[in-house]
Amino acid sequence: MSEFRQDIVTKNWVLIAQGRDKRPTDFKQLAASPIEMPEISKECAFCPGNEEKTGQEIVRYPETGDWQVRVVPNKYEAVGHIIGKRTEDFYISRPGIGDHEVVISRYHNQPVAQQDIELIDTTLRAYIDRYHDLALHDEVQYIHIIQNHGMQAGASVVHPHSQIFAIPFFPHRISGEISGTRDFFEVNNACVYCEMIMFEMKEGSRVIFDTPDFLVVAPYASKMPFEIHILPKIHRSSFSKITISERKALAWVMKDVFGRLYERMKNPAYNYYIHTLPTRLSSGRRTFSDQECYHWHIVVLPRVNVWAGFELGTEVYVNPMPPEKAAKFFH
Repeated sequence: MSEFRQDIVTKNWVLIAQGRDKRPTDFKQLAASPIEMPEISKECAFCPGNEEKTGQEIVRYPETGDWQVRVVPNKYEAVGHIIGKRTEDFYISRPGIGDHEVVISRYHNQPVAQQDIELIDTTLRAYIDRYHDLALHDEVQYIHIIQNHGMQAGASVVHPHSQIFAIPFFPHRISGEISGTRDFFEVNNACVYCEMIMFEMKEGSRVIFDTPDFLVVAPYASKMPFEIHILPKIHRSSFSKITISERKALAWVMKDVFGRLYERMKNPAYNYYIHTLPTRLSSGRRTFSDQECYHWHIVVLPRVNVWAGFELGTEVYVNPMPPEKAAKFFH
């Protein structure tokens, strides 16, 4: 039987369509990038030796010697610093101000799955450093950190890289998560993600693997086949506030997660993104704070199916792969 499941945080529904049951191998897609690629490509603007092609550098790690990670402005930025004008009286608009940066790792042929833990940790350090700097800008209310891997996931460049968007409002998805965590906290006096972690550890069927600092699960209301959530066990509202030891532990977890994707799903296209508390958020009249309610986390979405008219028209996503079966596949 198929089953509608509700996300406990956002209250959104998904349909786990077991009537369309498939074997995990039925989702095999073309690899997101060729297996055989050079370590450095002369034609790639992101590779060492072509630094002048990416514009003025914001920061590099390490500062001297051969860089491992560089941060540069996005040449085709989605948001910028130019102040526009409102031209419509009926519709609501605002200037497209903010920042859009690219975080580049050194090697052309090393997606996250094949990077060493030190390089992944350096990328995470760059995320946090840039987060702190961008959060100082008065117009910035939310910072969204993503990685697209493969053309099916929206990557226009094969060289491994991430993107950081700093935008002047709260995205609807984030507002929904914050509202859901507030509602849960008001009734239960507890963080919904902390409670979720304890429940999933006890229930077990959706756990992919467990470490002292993080729980990796196939979420109960998965929108896509093989969706993965990385949940920190230590309650923090903002990714930017993790400690160095937590960051290094996260690098190990990411190496493991993306290694399993690479090996068992043959290098699929994917998106990952970090959900974190907005940089500016007032508590209003509540007796509790959003720091108590919200819990940062990472979402990984392998792009192995296509959303069609039902999903796009209703925002009820059809997932033919039950998360319990997906979790078992990754063991």
